[in-house]
Amino acid sequence: MPLDTANIIERIRANQPISLTEAKAYFDERPPVQPSFLLGQWKGLPVLTGNKLVEILQNVKWAGKNFHGVDQVEPMIREVKYNDVVSAAMVYNERPVIDYFRYVDENTVIGVMDSPEHDDPSQEGDHLYFVLERIK
Repeated sequence: MPLDTANIIERIRANQPISLTEAKAYFDERPPVQPSFLLGQWKGLPVLTGNKLVEILQNVKWAGKNFHGVDQVEPMIREVKYNDVVSAAMVYNERPVIDYFRYVDENTVIGVMDSPEHDDPSQEGDHLYFVLERIK
């Protein structure tokens, strides 16, 4: 039976828990984005899947991400293949971390952080999923 992912973004905005299965299914069904689409300021919302990093983001009051240019950010924005889809990704310079992005609408993307430092496949909430909403 297919998952009903129609109201996922509304549930994320309302800080409602989302299963890892729902988050992954929603991310995987979204189309890719070009790196230039990400330019600007973005407000960040962690997806409450049970990932241990959500609490850390909340404690540090994570605000989101700023992309000044494809090559004008501390991490780099590149097109990278993830789950057989080439889409924009943020590659961190100092850490083994890549954030992959997919299109939701003109002002919203969903992302997933892939990092061997933080992923625990034995636990629910393995990857950190998040939503970015365009500020400007």
